[in-house]
Amino acid sequence: MLKFLLTTLCLLTFQASALADVVSADDIQVKVQKDGDSVVIDLSVTIPATPQEAWAVLVDFDHMPQFLNNLQSSKILEKHGNHWKVEQKGKTAPHAGFSISFEAVREVDLTPFETIHSHLISGTQKKHEGLTQLFPSGSGTRIVYHAESISTVWVPPLLGPSVIEGDVRKQFQDMIGEILKRQAAAKTAG
Repeated sequence: MLKFLLTTLCLLTFQASALADVVSADDIQVKVQKDGDSVVIDLSVTIPATPQEAWAVLVDFDHMPQFLNNLQSSKILEKHGNHWKVEQKGKTAPHAGFSISFEAVREVDLTPFETIHSHLISGTQKKHEGLTQLFPSGSGTRIVYHAESISTVWVPPLLGPSVIEGDVRKQFQDMIGEILKRQAAAKTAG
């Protein structure tokens, strides 16, 4: 039995790794613009998964620290139908020897398998509005993300956008990796 479990685990790891190669960092189109204190992020990526498979990971707030390295905690505080309140705490990836701790409580409005809209209630940012949209695309899903935020921390005009771009790209790489890992596990189990 142990040999079977180890073989299955190795197979799932290999499949997830092979699938992750299907979507590379270059496939994730990220644009970050700084306008005064405001930072605008636009992202687009097409993944070989259904909107339902992508959705299952994108709204799995209670388990996000297991697949997003920058999160120390994430939990759903309240659910009222498709209107949720979510709390997250974490740290940005280290840059030039330092990282920034963050926390946020957000209202999240869901239209299943189509949109996730989040609005900052409180936290370490002055403002954050985010919209994630899922579009069926051939045999996959195109994920489009748009966010506008104002930080309480000064964001350098030249270096800041490239650092933010790298962090956002890494976060979506991790989420896509989780989507593809779960997809491979479901195919193996089925």
